[in-house]
Amino acid sequence: MKEEFVREYMKSNVVTVSKNTVLREVTRIMTDNNVGSVIVVDNGKPIGIITERDVVRAIGKGRSLDVKAEEIMTASLITIKEDSPITGALSLMRTYNIRHLPVIDHDGNLRGIISIRDIARAIDDILEG
Repeated sequence: MKEEFVREYMKSNVVTVSKNTVLREVTRIMTDNNVGSVIVVDNGKPIGIITERDVVRAIGKGRSLDVKAEEIMTASLITIKEDSPITGALSLMRTYNIRHLPVIDHDGNLRGIISIRDIARAIDDILEG
């Protein structure tokens, strides 16, 4: 069975925001790009993720639309290296019950993002191959 790697299936055009981007702007960026999450970066390195669930939680708790991204992001970011096998990405998603994994290089720089949908496509290719 052929091994498939994360870099072959990840999306390299990741929608990112800085840690100082305010919630109002984060939601506009998510809407404009039609995405359910954005990666929070600091000096090119991923430091957190903001998902639709994080936005709902912030608003539900009465947070201002001017609250900074770093205050509402999920900071315990699970990442995967671009040369990892697809099976490794799937395993992380199942373990942590997440649907998106930021992809990094060996220096920790953000290279892309892989979603559960991308992994389903990879598994389809593996089974067909």
